[in-house]
Amino acid sequence: MSASRLVSLSRKIIKPSSPTPLSHRIHKLSLMDQMGTHSYMAALLFYPKQNTTTSMPEPTKISQVLEKSLSKVLTSYYPFAGQVRDNSFVECNDIGADLSQVRIDCPMSSIFDHPRTYIDNLVLPFDPWFPSTDSLVAAKLCHFECGGVALGVCLSHKVSDGYSLGKFLKDWSMVARDSEAKLSLLFNGSSIFKPSNSSSFQVVADPPLYKNESKRFHFTASNLKSLKSLISSSADSATQICPTTVEAITAFIYRCVSTPQSLLIQAVDQRGTSNDALVPADLTGNAILPFVVSATNKEEMNLERLVSELRKGKEKIQDMLKYIESEEFLCSMVSDIARELNERTSNNDIPMYRFSSLRRFPSNDINFGWGRPRQVDFSTYPMNMFILMDNQNGDGVEVIASLQDGELSALERNDEFLQFASPCLGF
Repeated sequence: MSASRLVSLSRKIIKPSSPTPLSHRIHKLSLMDQMGTHSYMAALLFYPKQNTTTSMPEPTKISQVLEKSLSKVLTSYYPFAGQVRDNSFVECNDIGADLSQVRIDCPMSSIFDHPRTYIDNLVLPFDPWFPSTDSLVAAKLCHFECGGVALGVCLSHKVSDGYSLGKFLKDWSMVARDSEAKLSLLFNGSSIFKPSNSSSFQVVADPPLYKNESKRFHFTASNLKSLKSLISSSADSATQICPTTVEAITAFIYRCVSTPQSLLIQAVDQRGTSNDALVPADLTGNAILPFVVSATNKEEMNLERLVSELRKGKEKIQDMLKYIESEEFLCSMVSDIARELNERTSNNDIPMYRFSSLRRFPSNDINFGWGRPRQVDFSTYPMNMFILMDNQNGDGVEVIASLQDGELSALERNDEFLQFASPCLGF
C-alpha cells in the first residue's frame, strides 16, 4: 500500500454572511455543554463521482458551493462561529470557521486499503483530540484524482453532540441546495439545563487516551432479529425482556470484548419527540448524559442481565429529568452523575467500554447538490468506543469499533461475535 500524495490548495476562514446582532453576542453554555470535553466530534463524508445520480460539478464549483453555503448557514448557527470563554459562554464574535482544500493524488477507493487511522489523518482537518485551531468548526475538502470528493468536518464537543453535528451537516447541505431554506434551530439549552456557576461543579474527566485502531462491522436486519430472539428466549418468564436494537447490540458486544471487573459506559440522548418533552428534538448543543453498567463476575455477563441493567440505567436518568424540582436540584443531580462516573472510572486498570448510538444521524440527507454520500464515517476514538449507526441501505446497523490493536484483532476472531456481525470490507 503506497502512501497518497496530498497537495494543499487553500485554507480560508469563512465568516457568517450576516453579522451576529449585538443581542446574540453572548451564548451561555448549558450545564450539559459545561460537562463536555474539549475534543471535537468528527465526521467523514465520501462522494464518489460515479456514485451520484446528478453530475459531479467541477472542483472549483464544489469549493464555491461549500464556501458560500457555509457562510450562509453560520448566520443561523452563529454560536459555532464564535469562541468558548471560561467554560461559561460562547462569545459570538463571528471569527468564523476553518475551511481547507487539498488534492489527493490517488483514486478515492484506494485509501480504503489503508488503516482507518490513515484515512482520518488524510481527510480530517486535524486530530479531533488535539485540535490545532480556536475555531469551533473546521472542514476539509479533499479532491481525488478520480473526480470524487470527501469532506472531513470537526465540530467542538463544547457546543455539540453527535445529533447536533448531524443536524448541522444536514442544514449546511440544505442551504447549499437552496439558499432560502428555512432551518429549525433551538439554542436554548441553557434555559433547560441551567449552567453552573459553582467552582465545585463536577465535569466528566477526559479518559486515558490510547493509540487505537478501528474497524466497521455490520449487523444485518435478519441477524439482529436472531440476536434479539436469543436474548428474549434466554430469560425466564418472570424476567423476560424484549431488547431494543441498541440494547441488544450494546450488551452483546460488551460481552464479547470484556471480562468481569470491567465497566460499560452508555451515552443517552435526552431529546424527546413529543411536544411536551423537557428537551425538544431541535435542541442544538449537548443533550447527552452517561451512565455506567458494571459486571463483577461471569454470571453478571449474561445478556439478559446486561440488557436489564441498560434499561434501568436509561430509565433512571429519564425519571430524574422528569421529576426535577428546581434548577439547583438538576445541577446537583448532574454533578452527582459526573462525580460517580469520575469515581468509577478513575482506576485505569479497570477496562472501560463506551457505547453511543447515532442511529438518528441523517447520513442519507447530507446532499450538497451532487447526491448523497456513498459512506459516512466517524473518526477513530483513542479509547474503547463503539458507535452504532443505521446501515445506509436500510439493512440493519453498523458499528464502528475503536479498540487497541490486540483487542480489535481478538474481536475479529471471536466466533460468537461473527455469528451475528461481519466486517465491512472495502468501499
